[in-house]
Formats: sequence, C-alpha cells, structure tokens
Amino acid sequence: MGIKTSKPNLTAYSSLRNSPQSCPAPVFQQRCVNAILAATVRQNLPAESASPWPDTKLPIVYSPKYNISFWGIENLHPFDSKKYANVVNMLETAGILSENQLAPAPEASLESLKDVHTTKYLEELENSPLKVAMVTQLAPLALLPAFLLRKKVLHPMRLMAGGSVLAAALALERGWALNLGGGMHHASYHDGGGWCCYDDITLLLRTLKRASKGEFNRAMIIDVDVHQGNGHERSKLHFAKLAAQGNGPTSTSTSTTAADMPDTFTVDVYNKQIYPLDEPAKAGIDVDVPLFLGTGDKEYLTKLSAALDEAFRRCQPPPQLVVYNAGTDILAGDPLGGLDVSEQGVIERDEMVFQAALKHGVPLVMITSGGYSKDSAACIAHTIENLAHKFGFGVGVEDLRT
Repeated sequence: MGIKTSKPNLTAYSSLRNSPQSCPAPVFQQRCVNAILAATVRQNLPAESASPWPDTKLPIVYSPKYNISFWGIENLHPFDSKKYANVVNMLETAGILSENQLAPAPEASLESLKDVHTTKYLEELENSPLKVAMVTQLAPLALLPAFLLRKKVLHPMRLMAGGSVLAAALALERGWALNLGGGMHHASYHDGGGWCCYDDITLLLRTLKRASKGEFNRAMIIDVDVHQGNGHERSKLHFAKLAAQGNGPTSTSTSTTAADMPDTFTVDVYNKQIYPLDEPAKAGIDVDVPLFLGTGDKEYLTKLSAALDEAFRRCQPPPQLVVYNAGTDILAGDPLGGLDVSEQGVIERDEMVFQAALKHGVPLVMITSGGYSKDSAACIAHTIENLAHKFGFGVGVEDLRT
C-alpha cells in the first residue's frame, strides 16, 4: 500500500510544523513565514501551474510524458530518457507510493519561458531541428521535422520545467517537494546544451519571486550533479548584470524586469575535469567544490559536508528555499561522470542535504537532473525510499509499511 494522502498538508518536516513545542523558536517562526509566503505564491502562480492545485497529492511531481521515446533514436544518447517511469515503478513495487498519488506536472508555456530565455533562442528550438540536435547532442535529430521534435522532445522538457515550478511552490507550502524530472542545469538564458533545453531552475526562482509579489527574494542552489551547473550560473550572472544596469526590462521579455530574479547563493560540487569546463560561468558560484576524476565516497561526502556548513554560514539572511539539483551521475561507472561514488554514497549525500535544510528550517525542492548509468533509476528510487523513511514525508514509518 502506498503513502496515505488523506491529510492535505503533507510535509517532510511535519514534526517541526505540527509540534511547535519541540521546535526551536527561530525555526518554527521561519515555518510560519514560509506558510504565509506559500499562500501568496499559490494565489498568484500562473494558471498553468496552479490549476488544479494538488491538495490531495504527495508533493512529488511527475508526468508519464517525461519519458522521451521516438523509435529508438533516443538510445543513441547515453541519457536514459525513460528512467522516470522506471523510478515510479520501483517506488510502487517497494510500497513507497502509487503513481496516482503524484502531482501531475503542468507544461511551462512558451510565454512563461520568455521570462528566462531570449525570444531568438526559443524560436530556434521551435523551428530548427539542427538547434535541437545541438542542444541535445543527438545528431540524428537534425534530420527530423520540427513539428515532430516539438512533440517528442520539447513538449516533455516543457513538462519537466513546469514540474519544477510546481514542485518549488509545493516545497514552500509543505516544507519539501520533489520533481522526478527537471534539473536542466546546462540551459541558460540564451542557449542550451548537454540534453538541457530549458533553464527550469532560473524559471522556478523568477516565477516564485513574481508570484510572491517580491516577498520571495532569497534562494540557495545546491547543485551536486557531476557536471558544473553552468546554465543557471550564466543566467544568474546575466540577470545580475541587467539589475546593475538599472533594473529595466530584460532582453528576454518586455513584460518582466531583472528585479524578478531573487538573490541566489550557489553551491556547485562537480567534476572539474569534464564537460562543460565553463570558466566564465564559475563567477556565478559562491561555494565552489571542484572534484577530480575518481573521487570516492569518503572524500566526496567530507567535501560536501564542509560546503554545506560554509554555505549556510555565509548565506545570510537565510534562504527561503533550497533548490537541490541531485544528479546521480556521480555514481561509479557512469559513462559521463568519472567519479567513483557508490549508491550508498548517493543515499548519504541526499540525506545530508535534506538534514542541512531541515536543521536551518529551510524548505527544499529536489530535482533529479543527470544520471547516465544503467543503475541511475534504481539509485533514485532507493534514495527516495531512504528519505521517506528517514524524514517521514508527512507520515510515520508504520504507514509506509501498511
């Protein structure tokens, strides 16, 4: 039997929110502020994200259409584009959840994406098969018609982008949330790459700030995908530059301003010896944790722990949301990762980040990002199962076992 969803206000941190007497006052006060903020965001989200609101669902966002498939061509890329369904199937088999308990992902509209991306870039994606082939690094796509790529590639990725926005809003309301897709951290305001078409991380941050009428203004990105998150880092630098120039209309849209970007503190833990090797984008990193080929569990977790301590010490006032980009491409044997971290290391990593956010009373949204190993789906399922048991996800362990 899956997790019970009879109570609408499920939260990973229910012991804090529901038992103020056992919670340090500053943390509980922050919870109250987040509840007010969440209500404002929910009221003012774009209709595409807010209707219908998944009150009776777990704060885990998914769509079967995340899974990209077109006659086997997708298998020419090392990314398992159908792993999301495998994750859901494994979690159902383990009795952690049922697919009908998941919040359905809304599609990010082209209009909303103009808030982050240049019109030129979006038009290229829509109309140029060559551009889609370059961004996905899958050359055969250049031979397919644009209308087919819009349906088979861009639509699933817009669903993932919309899923990240919804998951972020749910995290403010519930204390935690998870998008089973997303984390397209190589896409920036003017381009994409590495299988990443849309900058869903910047999109969710800007959408929350606008929906909150400016009350949401502090975020922390913890990017532990094995590759440098150069996309959101470049977007961060871009909007900061626009703000410094006078906070006028952005070059990406005539209806929004650079002020719609919250202050963002970025932690990036990545293999410095592989793609994308983007030195200029590193100016957007606040806590830089470059790793070398072959880094294993002990060194990885030690450096991550130190980075988290430094980040929460330096990021003051505290962030109002942690965006956790939790790629599984750090796994040993990943064809594109080059690290030597075990599945247990990934599980401990995710638990460590959740615990750090909980300790500081900050809601967390987790997005799954990259992972190219055949073991990626199982690793994601196992780490979610561990998080459910360790943090409750709004229910007791006894509920998980019934």
